Amino acid sequence: MARDYYAMSTAEKILTMVLLCLSGSLMYWMPFFSEIFYVPMQDAFGFSKTQLGLLSSIFGTTSLIGYFPGGWLADRISSRKLISAALLITAAGSSIFSTIPTFEVCVLLYAIWGISTACIFWSAMIKATRKLAASEEQGRAFGILEGGRNSVDMVTATIFLSIFAFRGGDSSALSETILLLALILLFLAVLVWTVMKEDRAPEEEAKEERSKHSIKEIIEVMKLPIVWLLAIIILAAYSGLWGAIYFTPYATEVFSLSAVLGGAIGTGKLWLAFLAAIAAGFIADRMGNAKAVLGAFILMTFGFLVFGLVPGAPSLVPLLLINVAAITIAVYALRGIYFSLLEQGGIPVAATGMATGIISVIGYTPDIFMPTLGGVILDAYPGSDGYQRLFLLVAALSFLGMIAAYIVYRKTQDRQVVSPT
Repeated sequence: MARDYYAMSTAEKILTMVLLCLSGSLMYWMPFFSEIFYVPMQDAFGFSKTQLGLLSSIFGTTSLIGYFPGGWLADRISSRKLISAALLITAAGSSIFSTIPTFEVCVLLYAIWGISTACIFWSAMIKATRKLAASEEQGRAFGILEGGRNSVDMVTATIFLSIFAFRGGDSSALSETILLLALILLFLAVLVWTVMKEDRAPEEEAKEERSKHSIKEIIEVMKLPIVWLLAIIILAAYSGLWGAIYFTPYATEVFSLSAVLGGAIGTGKLWLAFLAAIAAGFIADRMGNAKAVLGAFILMTFGFLVFGLVPGAPSLVPLLLINVAAITIAVYALRGIYFSLLEQGGIPVAATGMATGIISVIGYTPDIFMPTLGGVILDAYPGSDGYQRLFLLVAALSFLGMIAAYIVYRKTQDRQVVSPT
């Protein structure tokens, strides 16, 4: 198996995982910079909300287009080379972004970041993670990856916000913060290139790899039921993530919590995300990846169903807190382990990149339709009614994911392989 190419010591595997966690977090800081620095970006760049939304849409569109060719690249070029290149490209774009360029230049940068993250980086990161662990340890490998990325997000958010505030909180401070991120990305690119081990096969295997991915072989990957089932699972889980994004405004608008308490819910979600992803990985390795995914979907479906059926009110704050915690645990547990189904589903390691690309094109479409759909629903039905309708929609999508997870569970009991039909 291709995993044998990583003849690593435990220390080397740990170092590689650390690099993957750092890269997997920092790569996405620039395209999602407005999530933390929304108002400062408006002030510095002079962009309207519509323009900022358009930049995010451009990134989402180029990302979606890039997932499929990215899978093809990941099966032909080593993860070390692809991850280093992606970090370098993102660093270069970030340095330009730090000069506070025009909107037209920003459009180009967000499109480039969509290519660097989805086409060059994403499938390479997934494949590198899969190769780090044995078949029976896939759950914990992906759980540690997701938990590690979340922990890096927490630390870097604190650092960048502190530097921004310390430097005055103005346009110059924002520019300096972005430039610091660019330098960190550049350093990380050099570190990955220098430290990360080449994951290519011996020469005879490499020759075989170069002949792969004919149209026929792509079709063979697309025939695997696990590919489409996992695409549905990720689409449903990612819709749950978008649903969870609305918890803070839901708490403040419907439950009359203060902005501070609403923000505390958001902060608590970050800590739960970190713990849930790692714990889910170890639990999945003990009880089975498919069974763990199914259990998480049951919890997520029930949680969103409660929010969808029970009208929110200030007197129900304890229910809000308990349910937010339950859904957050389920959502981030899923994010931590759903790619471990690649192994249990019988997808060959050599086809990991291609399968990941196909799955991601479908699985991450909520990035395109959920923000718009959520906004339309909440504008059309103000107050508690709008949130209930939105959460019922997410519950329905979660139920769809639960069905897909149940099918995978039934087909992979006793570690059976899901084979083409």
